[in-house]
Amino acid sequence: MPIGYPVLPTNPVRRPEKRARRGRAATISTAADAAKALEPIAGPLASAVFSIGFIATGVLAVPVLASSGSIALAGLLGKPWGFDRSPRRAPLFYGLIGAGTLGGVAIAYFSNNPIGMLVLSATINGIAAAPFLVVIMIISGSKKLLGDYRNRWLATIVGWVTAAIMTAAGAAAVYIAIAQPS
Repeated sequence: MPIGYPVLPTNPVRRPEKRARRGRAATISTAADAAKALEPIAGPLASAVFSIGFIATGVLAVPVLASSGSIALAGLLGKPWGFDRSPRRAPLFYGLIGAGTLGGVAIAYFSNNPIGMLVLSATINGIAAAPFLVVIMIISGSKKLLGDYRNRWLATIVGWVTAAIMTAAGAAAVYIAIAQPS
């Protein structure tokens, strides 16, 4: 199996593109190009499959990414955070959400390759997930921190296997980016 297959979740455009071109790389720079690249897999429903996936990704990713970074930074600085608080009670939290959203809009507005930005964002998130999973596994297995609520053996095994898979996928993404630049 080629090394790119473990990275498929974090690099969804590259593999269908190569299949669609039968090994010849082509540039995917528009949503129409990406939908066309899915035709060998999804057939006549390629455009619908791509549209549903693209919209669903945005609907899920935008609020999660905007709020998770704001929660992490506000929490790290010891400031109040959370949607259960008003903007007056958590100004840094809401300010960070606004700044992150405006920054994302600015990058999207000035970028001439939205598909490339989508792939880059997914790759960065895939790489960043591995260290977060390791920290979560360390905390969730700590008797000192969680006492009787710590992970049991099955959750520990599944969690560490997931962390290992994400680490391998992140390493493969970095390798592919260096060894096979687009």
